[in-house]
Order: sequence, then structure tokens, then C-alpha cells
Amino acid sequence: MECLIHTTTPTLPQQMSRDWYGAAVEPPVSFSFELTGETLIFRAACPAPALINPAARPGAFCPELWKYDTAEFFLASPVTGHYLEFNLCPNGAWWAQAFSAPRVAADTPAPEGVLTEAAYTPTGWSTQAAIPLTELGRLGLDPRHCLLAAAAIVHSPDYLFLTTADNQTGEPDFHRPACWPPAKLV
Repeated sequence: MECLIHTTTPTLPQQMSRDWYGAAVEPPVSFSFELTGETLIFRAACPAPALINPAARPGAFCPELWKYDTAEFFLASPVTGHYLEFNLCPNGAWWAQAFSAPRVAADTPAPEGVLTEAAYTPTGWSTQAAIPLTELGRLGLDPRHCLLAAAAIVHSPDYLFLTTADNQTGEPDFHRPACWPPAKLV
């Protein structure tokens, strides 16, 4: 599934409604990407409870968010293959890591200036992160010319893995840049 990057506020978010193995997921996870000014905004929401990493603090950088419910995206340069993994917790905590190749972490600091917002209740959540384009550029990434995949992990601890990547064979593995389609600006 191709990910759309809106140049105006998205009116209809995209949805991930099937897990890694093709089974229907109810309720689906909604997501959108938006370019506004000098910022990439990633939004995600789900009208269901979430299990949150106990160390996660709203707006703060926090490792290992993926061990709990989280929304994610992967943004790659089609030229170099370098990519960024960005995790966003339902409460607004976040984590990011640059990679020089699949699962090969780059020795590069996480983006600075990331701002998040979140609304989390026992019945659902919505969250968003604004990442400065200058920080993505520092990592050699341009969302206007990239490969892009959204992903989510929900229903922890009985994990369901969702992604927009083109190939979902084998065990769940979001780190497959060759399977991420080019982003489409709309």
C-alpha cells in the first residue's frame, strides 16, 4: 500500500486494517502524513485501548516503545538506502534511530526539535509527531523523494503487526526497505 504525504491537512486518513499475516484487524489503525512548512507530521489513531511502555513520558524520547502498542514509520532514501525508524507511543512519547542498512544502526543522533501531541483514554488514542525537515535532511532524508512505510504494533502483549510494506512474507520484520513503496505527494 502506498503512503500518501499530504501537502494540506489530510481529510481522509489511511488505514491499516490487516495484520502481517493478512487477518482483519478491528478496529483498524488510522494514519496520515502531512508536509506543512518545514515539518513532516505523522499522525496515528486507534479507537481501542493500548498498553503503553511504563517508562514512556508524553513528549519524551524513550527506547523500546515497540515492546508495547505503538505507531511507527520508516522513511528511506531511494538512492543511499539509509533510513529512519520512528516510533510514536499512544501517549506522545517517541523514539527514532537512523540506519545505514537493514538493521544496521547509524552512529547518528536522533532528530532534534520533535514535538508530539496525544490524546489517550482507556477506549482509544490519537497521537502525532512533528519532525523538522532540517533534521530529516541532516540524516540524508527528504520526504518529498523517499520510500515510506507506516506500521503499528497493537493488542500487546498478544502482538498484532500491521504495515503498509509491499511484502509481508515470513515472520514480522518492518526493516525491509526494498518492500517500502515510494511516497506519493498529494
